[in-house]
Amino acid sequence: MNESLIEEIYDLFRYALPYVIREEEVVYSIIKNRDNTIIEKRNEAKELIGVSVVHKNAIMLLCVAPEYRKQGIGTWLLEESEKVIRKSGYEEVSVGLGEDYITPGIPTSKRYAPAVNERLDEHIDDTASHFFEKRGYVHDWGNECNCFDMKFPLCEFEKEEHSVGDTMDGICYRFATIEDRESVSACTNAACEEFTRWYQDEFLYTENESSRVMVAMADGKVVGTLMVDTNHISGLGSVGCTAVHPDYRGRHIAVTMVILGTKYLKDVGMKEAYLSYTYSGLDHLYGYAGYKIFVYFMMAKKKLLV
Repeated sequence: MNESLIEEIYDLFRYALPYVIREEEVVYSIIKNRDNTIIEKRNEAKELIGVSVVHKNAIMLLCVAPEYRKQGIGTWLLEESEKVIRKSGYEEVSVGLGEDYITPGIPTSKRYAPAVNERLDEHIDDTASHFFEKRGYVHDWGNECNCFDMKFPLCEFEKEEHSVGDTMDGICYRFATIEDRESVSACTNAACEEFTRWYQDEFLYTENESSRVMVAMADGKVVGTLMVDTNHISGLGSVGCTAVHPDYRGRHIAVTMVILGTKYLKDVGMKEAYLSYTYSGLDHLYGYAGYKIFVYFMMAKKKLLV
């Protein structure tokens, strides 16, 4: 795929979905995967006005420029995408989440379960999820779980008296070093094993790196972990992958880590914090620290007719 097309797709993605937060380098790497099928729609001036990026049985991106919507372009892109997936031998299609993701699902204002701590982006509505529902797609997480992203303008963060490095109620909160990695893995294996792989990269344990691991220490071992990242769009940082060992739950360790991580982001000059690909239940945890849901995702799937 030539570089100019990759740039066109990225520019259309940013224009069509301005409320989606995803690192530029990640989006570029997903778009340019050589195993993708790119389905394009251009206007008479040869400008890209609609695109679908298909990888295996996942539609990684489907978007249409706002001024060209409601003209059948999205329907055509979706139908062509399903043809590609069906021809490749798959019986099911997912939208958003595949081997990686630009968005976990379809951005929407629609809730699929009760939620708290919500402040939706002014540009988001349920048009996209309604479009897919009309065409046979369903929210694969049922009616009991939402998927969403959360944000927190750090100008609203009230000064916290504690900082990373402090000990509270017998728990020491500090940034991890490479010597902690084995104990970090033991903690995440016990708390949420699927998180463990995200904590393996050595760069996370280097002081000068923008992505770092915060740990809660008790009884000589790691009992809580959190990722803190300042390597984003200027002024934007994130926290996430919070895990607490089952034996140490009920001691407010997760909440404390999120608050300290958020304070750190503000202290190093971030203007806004966010967390992505989050699910029901965590709106309480992160909401306690000040985060608000700004977009939901329809985790869309559809069985294809053979």
